[in-house]
Amino acid sequence: MLKVWSITSPMYTKKQRGFTLIELLLYVAMLGILLSAVAAFFITTVDARVKNQSITEVNEQGSLVMDQLTHIIRNATSITSPAAGASSAGFNAVVPTVNLSPTILSLASGTLQLKEGTGTAIPLTNSKVQVTNLTVANLTRPSTSPILQISFTLTRVNPVSLNSYSYTQTFTTSVGVRQ
Repeated sequence: MLKVWSITSPMYTKKQRGFTLIELLLYVAMLGILLSAVAAFFITTVDARVKNQSITEVNEQGSLVMDQLTHIIRNATSITSPAAGASSAGFNAVVPTVNLSPTILSLASGTLQLKEGTGTAIPLTNSKVQVTNLTVANLTRPSTSPILQISFTLTRVNPVSLNSYSYTQTFTTSVGVRQ
């Protein structure tokens, strides 16, 4: 006679497959910790990239503006404003090219602008930065070539109020007219 074992029989042994609830909870917790660490790493990486882009934008804009202004002043024939010993928020330079004279630097709505002759003012900075504290001091002494000291502050425009966009740099230079 053949004996049939039933599932309810105490002799029935079967290997269990799957996970217990505790094992499943441990796996989910470890996976959550791992994903949190990876997400934190990527967020930090993105913040660092945005901060580096902000620093680069401000430094490149500032260097470009300083190079342009230095070139204009060195090649000017005279400086009409500000007067010797005075300061202003811009300058007027007489340049050798008649249709570009006078060349006028000014600050309007947070943007440095350059007007050459009768042309329209063109922006020297883009919309990603804002210019503040423009000061042009005429350091000329009697019987010497004109010397201007230019100083301005560039601040990265922070469109979403994130710390990674915040960066400010002050640029200062002194340049003399060649004669």
